[in-house]
Amino acid sequence: MNKPSSDLLRKVSAAAPLLSAIYRTGSFSTAAEDLGQTQSSVSHKIRSLEEVLGYALFSRTTRQVEPTRQGELICRAAQICVETLSDALDRVARANTSHDMVLSLPSSLAMKWLVPAMSRAQDRGLGLTLQIDDSLSEIGGVGQAQMAIRFGAGPYPGLHAQSLSKCAVVAVSAKAGRRLADATRDRPARLLRDIRAQEDGTGLTWSDYLQKSSMDAIPTEGGVQFERTDLALQASIGGLGYALGRTLLIEADVGDGLLVMDGPVIALRSRYWLVTSADYAQTESYQRVSGWLVSEVKRSAALLSAFA
Repeated sequence: MNKPSSDLLRKVSAAAPLLSAIYRTGSFSTAAEDLGQTQSSVSHKIRSLEEVLGYALFSRTTRQVEPTRQGELICRAAQICVETLSDALDRVARANTSHDMVLSLPSSLAMKWLVPAMSRAQDRGLGLTLQIDDSLSEIGGVGQAQMAIRFGAGPYPGLHAQSLSKCAVVAVSAKAGRRLADATRDRPARLLRDIRAQEDGTGLTWSDYLQKSSMDAIPTEGGVQFERTDLALQASIGGLGYALGRTLLIEADVGDGLLVMDGPVIALRSRYWLVTSADYAQTESYQRVSGWLVSEVKRSAALLSAFA
């Protein structure tokens, strides 16, 4: 059996809204009114389509218009086509302006930076859900977050990556604790180490920091290891030792007087990125979240500069 030509499919597809309207209303005049067309124009389009197809789509009587056997099949298909397309367009529109958005980010960044800021997101009318994902898996798929914050050198091929903030690292300790520079051979500095940072190649290690800050001669001991940066920072607040804190994770604790910066601030090559699909980057939802995150970055920068 020969398949319809692409030209025939194009013509029938173009007429789908009209066929669906006539099938739904049972009237050329009512369909014309619903579509903002004249009855004569509708009649002409149907006659032209019937000539192309080679058979009648509707039987006309003085009271109503009824589809023929062939017309019934085509009109049902046209109705499904219109309903499916309408539903798809509606879902796209809702996705573009949805208040229900999911942002994936590492646990440390969530706990130390964004969770305390969520009230300001609510003030902006952002219905934002934070999805904790330390592995930072793929985004944009079914059941996945639409956006993710990543920390690294970037960029990310195949994705839209917006630089949110440069990043720097500084030694921190409890406000009432002994300063890092005062460490001696008898009382070496206890270093709190972030295992993940030592393995991800971001340059966020004690050896990197001490060397770049010309403090590598300071006596240190092995200290304690943690799998998350926020845990190391919390341990430092408790007086356990000295932690490496990167920007966006320490501003609130420094501002609250829980931590003090205990060494020079060293810039990193890695930075914070807001990553999404190329399509989603064009949506109003993405722009609103992006704008809020940029404002939070500026807020944190201003807070840290007051204590630098």
